[in-house]
Amino acid sequence: MAEVKNVCATCDEICEYIENEVKTGDTVRLSLGRCYIPGKVVTNNEGVIQIKIDSDMIKGLTTIDVAKMKDFLVEVEHECPDGACCIMEAKDDD
Repeated sequence: MAEVKNVCATCDEICEYIENEVKTGDTVRLSLGRCYIPGKVVTNNEGVIQIKIDSDMIKGLTTIDVAKMKDFLVEVEHECPDGACCIMEAKDDD
């Protein structure tokens, strides 16, 4: 069974994690406010990620500058091709 890691982190920490750890081909599920955005990462350019969405309601590519959306971050689920998964829940900055 793949490892699942649950973490509470500030929005700045989540942005840094996305910039440094999310790679092309990984699966991400972003919760931004009331929006849920699942998909495969096509590119990650210093935290500006392009995601291929293939859900029942929405299909296509979207580009998200995570740092610009950090005030709306609720949760990020990051799944690597090896099956490891990290779920990061946003907490208030101290």
